[in-house]
Amino acid sequence: MSTGAAAVEVVRGGLSDEQVEEVLGFWSSRGLEGDAARGLLPSVVCIAADDEGEVVGVNSVDDQVIPLVGRRFWDYRWVLADDSEELAAAMFNSAFEVLAEEFEPGGTGPIGLSVAIGRGEPMERGPETIWPDTELTFAGYLPDDRQLRIRYFWGATVEPGASSSPTIDQLAARNYEAEDRIRVEALAESDSVTPDDVLALWAREGVVAEAAAQRRIDQVHLVAIAGEHEIAGVSSIYLERSEQLRMDMWNYRTFVPSGHRHGSVGARLLFRNIEVLESRFRSGEDTRAQGILFDLENEDVMKGLNTAVWPLTGYTFIGENPLGAHTRVRYFEGARVLPP
Repeated sequence: MSTGAAAVEVVRGGLSDEQVEEVLGFWSSRGLEGDAARGLLPSVVCIAADDEGEVVGVNSVDDQVIPLVGRRFWDYRWVLADDSEELAAAMFNSAFEVLAEEFEPGGTGPIGLSVAIGRGEPMERGPETIWPDTELTFAGYLPDDRQLRIRYFWGATVEPGASSSPTIDQLAARNYEAEDRIRVEALAESDSVTPDDVLALWAREGVVAEAAAQRRIDQVHLVAIAGEHEIAGVSSIYLERSEQLRMDMWNYRTFVPSGHRHGSVGARLLFRNIEVLESRFRSGEDTRAQGILFDLENEDVMKGLNTAVWPLTGYTFIGENPLGAHTRVRYFEGARVLPP
């Protein structure tokens, strides 16, 4: 029995009587039998058969709320005759494609696929935070040290949207080019504004208490400037270990004062921070963090930008913090998952 030349067939909801017996026999040879096996038959998505027609792989899905992320996914399961990484990826991709066709944006069903993977299993594709052959994104470690990987359907949302919430296609087509009067600079290198100007802005807007402001001022990275000396936005970064991801990440904060919230200042700061930090990571100048993590606390923005993945930046929803804010991650190109 070999999985090398196996052919994958989608059987979602349509196993023939002959296939039922073949699947049950395959499962039985691997310790899954009886009522437990028969109960899984309706959830089978794909089977793989070798060149002699013998079943060498079966996958299935279960509609579950995944606690680490707090959203509904098709929890993906699979059994293979051999530890074939190529077949494991092909079966996952086939299952994802057929389930994506069933997906209805804005509906109440699962919004993607989730996979719990232990080290050395066929689905385990290496240390990359995003596996290129399956597009599975690392979302954190489970208590038993297995990785949780997720892949969202195109257009999936994680929060009920407002009537004005853009679709993922609209977000992907959006142009965030800065207005001529806005420029983004590193605060430490700016000749236009100073740390004292940032402190004054925070105090005037009432967003950061004085004691906290003094602690945070050294974390300010990039500022958006309007005209000669007006601060239109402030972004901060600080290095901190994520317990969910079990790795150090750049934690990101941004603040746009009330007079500039109708433009693209916040987006420009977000894009520029990604560009600068990723460039440092790829060059080896600063590899302390594998990406950027931030908690989105503004309820209007959570509803307005409610797609699971923000298409222009790749920021991906991986859960909520204890206060209910959306946690999103953006890994750098070449980022790697650290062993548990």
